Amino acid sequence: MAKIKGGLQEDKMFPFWTQDQKWGGIFEIEWIFIKDVPFREFKNIIIPMRDGESKCVSNSRDSQNIPFAEGVAMSDIIQKYLNSNTILEHFEYYDIRQENYERNNPIQ
Repeated sequence: MAKIKGGLQEDKMFPFWTQDQKWGGIFEIEWIFIKDVPFREFKNIIIPMRDGESKCVSNSRDSQNIPFAEGVAMSDIIQKYLNSNTILEHFEYYDIRQENYERNNPIQ
């Protein structure tokens, strides 16, 4: 979980996405928590989706707005959840996976 610290800099690109040019712009963030929390922990948080239906927050998509009360509930779950590891412990695996992807899918 992170807090956005500044405005979107639309004239810059984040250079480390697998799909270059998919998302434009960058912004600064401040990390609050780095913790793996399973989706099942959020199963009781229901939000309105972009199509007007109401579903579990785990069905939301990137950049979807989360209502304030539901966001507070999610933050509380994240803060209280006791986990045994974090994604940071797995970076080497993800780096190797990314290298293999790029090697097998060269940019045309």
